[in-house]
Amino acid sequence: MAKSFAQRLSDARLMVAGIRSHKDELAGVSLGEEKAAAMEAQLNKIRELDTQQEKLKAELKTCTAELDKQAKELDDALKDAKKRVKLTIPQSLWQEFGMSDKK
Repeated sequence: MAKSFAQRLSDARLMVAGIRSHKDELAGVSLGEEKAAAMEAQLNKIRELDTQQEKLKAELKTCTAELDKQAKELDDALKDAKKRVKLTIPQSLWQEFGMSDKK
């Protein structure tokens, strides 16, 4: 089973801490402060991007709600206009209003 995003970040933080705690033993396999610092920089960038993504998701929800509201208001206005056209304009001219209704 794939790890969650949060679990992967937690694992990476633990790896960085472990590398820093055992840098002398890991020096022989080219795993030291430089690699730990690079991983930590990546973690910071990922956190920054995740925060930005969450803000964008919130903005998208707000925008979608406003879009839905405006679309419903337009639908209501069109229904009302259609009723008024049917009461006032002869059926032969309804197509000029984009109406293909028969009644």
